[in-house]
Amino acid sequence: MSKINFSTHGKDIQAAYDAVINEKDDTNWLIYAFDKGTYDLRVQATGDDGLEGLNDEFSDGKIQFAYAKVRDPNTELPKFVFIAWCGSGVPELRKAFFNSQLVEVSKFFKSFHVQINARDEADVEPELIMKRVAESSGANYSVHKEASKPQPKVTPVGSVYKKTEIPDIASMQRQSMTKENMPVPVGTNYKPVVTAPRKLENRWNMAQQQQDTGANAVRAEREKFEREVREREMQKQRVDTEQSRAYAAQEEIERQRQEEEIRAREYEKQQQEEENRRQQQIREEEERAAAEEEQRRQQLERQQREEEEYRRREAEQQEEAQRRRQEEEAQRKHQQEEAERRRQEEEAQRRHKEEQENLRKHQEQEAERQRQEQASLQSQLDQTADRAVHASQSASANAALPNGTNGLSAVVLFAYDASEANEMSLEEGEVITEIDQVDEGWWFGISENGKKEGLFPANYVEILEQQPSEPVHEDHHEAPRAVPSPPSLAQQSPTHEEGLDDGMVAVALYDYEAGEDNEISFNEGDLITHIEFASDDWWQGLAPNKKDIGLFPANYVELKQ
Repeated sequence: MSKINFSTHGKDIQAAYDAVINEKDDTNWLIYAFDKGTYDLRVQATGDDGLEGLNDEFSDGKIQFAYAKVRDPNTELPKFVFIAWCGSGVPELRKAFFNSQLVEVSKFFKSFHVQINARDEADVEPELIMKRVAESSGANYSVHKEASKPQPKVTPVGSVYKKTEIPDIASMQRQSMTKENMPVPVGTNYKPVVTAPRKLENRWNMAQQQQDTGANAVRAEREKFEREVREREMQKQRVDTEQSRAYAAQEEIERQRQEEEIRAREYEKQQQEEENRRQQQIREEEERAAAEEEQRRQQLERQQREEEEYRRREAEQQEEAQRRRQEEEAQRKHQQEEAERRRQEEEAQRRHKEEQENLRKHQEQEAERQRQEQASLQSQLDQTADRAVHASQSASANAALPNGTNGLSAVVLFAYDASEANEMSLEEGEVITEIDQVDEGWWFGISENGKKEGLFPANYVEILEQQPSEPVHEDHHEAPRAVPSPPSLAQQSPTHEEGLDDGMVAVALYDYEAGEDNEISFNEGDLITHIEFASDDWWQGLAPNKKDIGLFPANYVELKQ
């Protein structure tokens, strides 16, 4: 777009122009140029060194506009010169817009006396510019070169004019007839040649000749007088003409002075009007800019409100959609939970029925197994009692021998396989003699046949009393008092209650594999007996194999009522 932009640097442009036209400011020239690659007009430079300083600012590759204040050499009045410069190195495309841009800038300056369209340095020489300024001022005379003085009083102009009197022709003719006024012959060197006598003329023609001579004299006098009158008239006319010219010149000078004053006043008036227009234009531009800014602000606020309203509606829609999704998700989750709860209830009921059925079957099997074990255990106890009686009798007999032993003997209640070299294996019903209670849990002894000796677990045997044994009753159905159950190697076994009571019994709800040596393993549905509550989370009981006693997690079983 080729239109000049005055607004970007508008304040600087106006300030430079005001400085040049201000008589109190020393700035007497300015030069405008374009920002690189744009049509934004800016102030390139200003100065107070006259046309010589301005001449150095022009460049061949630029379009520039200069405005200078000079003194008219004829009138000594300030004159303004507008210079439009289009250098020879300016691209052709920009040259095409030069004329239209020149018109825009000239409208901005508005008032100047001389315009110069320059293409090279010869067009902006200071002498040439001043010559153009002098030619633009008209007549080559100067005024106001000396201080003004009071106008002299106008007095009547002197003249050599005298009133022309009308000559009295009749009196002049009468005077010419006197002898004093008669013309005398004019002297001459000519001598006429005398010829032969001629015939005498008529004497009566003399009066006629004299009359003709008087008329000629009168005519000559009149012509002389008329000539003098004409000369006086011409002299008077010349004087009048010279005076008229002097008056005209003085009037012309006065007229030009008045015209210069009028032009100066008009110029000042134009400058004031121009200043008022500029101020008005600046105010209008500021008001327009303020109105545009206010309009942009209102538009921006309206856009922001619309965006905020849109975002608010969008957020509400998203929240509503999120709420619906959450409600749907909650409803779906609730339905799934209800379905899962019903399924779990059904599964629990089914499992409970199966557990009840399995428990019933297991109880029946366990009752049958316990009856069989009770019968087998009763048989073993009977045999053990017989052997114990025999061992007691043998121990009593041996106690009388002086062998230096302490005499402690015990009968083996449960079989034990030695796991160390210093241990001895036990067989159920075997009698161990010469027992040394080296530790609370482990004793040392010698087998009855004397073939083996070593350590053995104390709770696997029962001490025989050192007295003659009572006769053994035939009824062997009652179990010995405080017969312990077989413990694991890592845990000391608790003792049984009187008889065959299983104590606290629990049913395994899940399979459990022992993770430590002091724990027991079981499968779902197994019965754990002789339960002791070691802690809230871990209980101790007899494993389903009726051999191992150990810990197990309490939440894996359910106590039987």
